[in-house]
Amino acid sequence: MERVRDGCYAPRMTSSISPVGQPARTADSKPTLALYLHIPFCSSKCGYCDFNSYEGLEHLVPEYTPALVRELELWAPAARPFHVDTVFFGGGTPSLTSLDDMRAITAAVHDQYDIAPDAEWTLEANPTELTREHLEGLRGLGINRLSMGVQSMRQDELELLEREHTPERVVQAVEDARAAGFDNMNLDLIFGLIGQRTEQWQESLERVIEFRPEHLSCYALTVEPGTALYYRVQKGQLPDPDPDVAAEEYEWTRERLAHAGYEQYEISNWAQPGRACRHNLVYWRAEPYLGFGAGAHSFFVGQRFANLDAPNRYTDAVNATVEARAASGSAAMQQIAGGETPDDVTQQADAMILGLRLMEGVALDEFATRFGVRAETAFAAAIAKHTRFGLLEVVSGRLRLTSRGLLLSNEVFVDILPDPPEE
Repeated sequence: MERVRDGCYAPRMTSSISPVGQPARTADSKPTLALYLHIPFCSSKCGYCDFNSYEGLEHLVPEYTPALVRELELWAPAARPFHVDTVFFGGGTPSLTSLDDMRAITAAVHDQYDIAPDAEWTLEANPTELTREHLEGLRGLGINRLSMGVQSMRQDELELLEREHTPERVVQAVEDARAAGFDNMNLDLIFGLIGQRTEQWQESLERVIEFRPEHLSCYALTVEPGTALYYRVQKGQLPDPDPDVAAEEYEWTRERLAHAGYEQYEISNWAQPGRACRHNLVYWRAEPYLGFGAGAHSFFVGQRFANLDAPNRYTDAVNATVEARAASGSAAMQQIAGGETPDDVTQQADAMILGLRLMEGVALDEFATRFGVRAETAFAAAIAKHTRFGLLEVVSGRLRLTSRGLLLSNEVFVDILPDPPEE
């Protein structure tokens, strides 16, 4: 799955980092909007995954899809002033969704929203369950970008990650996707695995490059609290990942993918020219999006908010909202678990952190126009410190991470975050 940590795993925001910004506009001056649809069901939960996903809840699917369609309908009036440029199905494992359910969901999107003729429609998938027939059906429904969670091309590493597929299954899934008509494909990989040697990572990446995917997302393994992998590490069953090995692999990856014709446009994302993930750029450029489904996050009309995580609670809440509106004509969106309106300081920090993830960096004059204060003033101490340490630089009016800064980006970001409110 592409991660926005390639947005393309479920988009998530922490309490400190969230997309806040102005929408882009189409030629007719209509603001643009991205849609994210979350399918939380998985055949099994991978040991490293901390996303809002569930195994063993397939019995909820018959109620979940109609609820997702109803939520699309609930938000449609508010989205009418917007032109939808990207649609992203994340999870979980959206490719487990039946073609009949996908047909119902995509029809609702088309019926209720103003979709651009050249809109990017991405679906996340695992190689395990993909068949050529299913892929042909998805392509026929207008899905034009596939994001496949490969993670490794070594069987021992796939077993460590508790992935169900084999390297051979990846080869077949890519072949089937091409035969089904997918000419825009992302493949996800994870480096810095526990016990991984650099030559093993190189072997995986070289095999994936042979597929010539249009897009690659390469992330260092993060041992997230609450995951099965985290508890194995905490109990001493596995060592921590080696950050020095991960750094060496990252630097090699940058050089190798550049040589292979890929452009790095974000810390962990590379694309052939013109094939950057348009949906994830919405997040990094702080533009608005609406999230649908259990646990989905949104930034819309100046507010950020998130839905209930549990699929059954989400479904019940959507249905209750629909019933309440039918009875009274208006009702609050009961599926929303909570939200907030970011203050100016938070918005400025968000714009800096998200913008610095991109290789293009933060346009300093645009920042000043948008916020009425220059970044060099608002973040003077952090910029001076990390420029002195060689992690930040200004090139052609843009503040950006240096090559060394890409390796140590979190060191920069933590100094940009606003101080937590006093209790």
